[in-house]
Amino acid sequence: PPPVAGALAPGATPPRDAGAAPSPDADAGPLEPARPDAGLAPAIPSIPSAPGAIKVFDQIPQFGIYATEDPKGYTPPPGVLMWSHGTQFAVRLTPEQKARIGADLTARVTYHAQCDNYDRLGGAFFLVTEPGRMPTGDDPRTELVRFITPFSNFQRGALATYAFEPADVSSYAAVLADPQRDVWVGIGGGSNPYDGDPCTNTNKPADFKAVGFKYSLELLSTKPLTPVKARHVAALYNVSAGKLPVTANLTLDADAPSGHLTLIVSGHGAASGGNEYLYTMDSLSVDGQVVGSFSTEVDCAALAKFSPDGNQGIFRNNKNGNPRNWCPGALVTPRTCTVQLKAGTHKLSLAVDPA
Repeated sequence: PPPVAGALAPGATPPRDAGAAPSPDADAGPLEPARPDAGLAPAIPSIPSAPGAIKVFDQIPQFGIYATEDPKGYTPPPGVLMWSHGTQFAVRLTPEQKARIGADLTARVTYHAQCDNYDRLGGAFFLVTEPGRMPTGDDPRTELVRFITPFSNFQRGALATYAFEPADVSSYAAVLADPQRDVWVGIGGGSNPYDGDPCTNTNKPADFKAVGFKYSLELLSTKPLTPVKARHVAALYNVSAGKLPVTANLTLDADAPSGHLTLIVSGHGAASGGNEYLYTMDSLSVDGQVVGSFSTEVDCAALAKFSPDGNQGIFRNNKNGNPRNWCPGALVTPRTCTVQLKAGTHKLSLAVDPA
C-alpha cells in the first residue's frame, strides 16, 4: 500500500467536545479522537430509523498489491465493485441498510488470515454519488477507518481470525444515511502473497495461494438518528507524502459555521526513507492558522499476542528505545477538530516533526 495516507473530511456538525476550536495562533489545543454525537443525522429519511447491524462485506479477498491484471477465475459477489486488480472493493448501501445507521455508528473490521502473514496497511472508505451513477476507482472518497493487519496465517487456529476494536465513525452517520444520494462503502489495501509465504509448500490450489487475507466489515448502531440535512466534502484520500508539509485545498459552496476536519495519518518507510520507526508531533493548519496538534506516540505491547508470526520486538519498549506511531493489529487513531469556514477555497497544511 502507499507509504503515507491521509483523509481530511469536514462534516456539517462537530462531535460534542471533540478536538480543538480554531485558533489564530500556534497554541491551539490537541486534536482528540472523534466521539459520538446524537445530533448528526441524515436528510429526511425515506425509511424510519431502526438502528442495527449492517454486514457490508463477508470475507472479501485481498489480492496482490503488485498485480498488473485482475485475478483470474474470481468474480466479486453480486453488487460489489472490484478496483485495482482485487485490492479494493465497494458496495452501495441499500435504503434498508441506511435506515439501520444510528447516531452511535461504529465500524468493525475482521481480519481472516490466509497466505500473507506480514503486517499490511488497510482501510475502509466511503464515497457519495448522485442517484444511479456507478462510481469508479477515481471518484473522490473519504477514509473511514485505517488499520494495520497482525502477523498471522491460515494455520494459526483461533489467531487466524482477528477482530479489530470497533471504530467510532458516528461523525459520518449523517452522510452515510442520506437517502437523497447513493452511498458506497468500500474496503481494501491489498496483500502481498510471496514466494516462501505460509502457503508456498502446501497443496492449496492456486486461487487460495493468490489471496493474502480476507476482510469482513460491519456497521453497528444502537441509537436512532434524528433527521437533519448534512454536508460533506472530501479533501484528501490515500496520499503518499514524499515531502512536507502535506497540503490540500478544501472548497465549500456555502458557509460552514459549525463543522469539523478529520485527519488520519501514519508513517511508513524505514530509516531515512520514512517515519515508521519513530513517533511525531503533527499539527494541522487551515489558511495558515493552526487548528490543532497531536502526538502519534503509541504503545503496542498489548497486541503482541495477536501476531504469532511477527517480529515480537515491534511490540516492546515503544515508550523508550523502540518508538512507533502505529501497531500491527491496531486501528490508526483518527483526529478531529472543529472549524468554522466561509464559502470558498481553503488551504489545509499538515506539519510533521521530526520528518
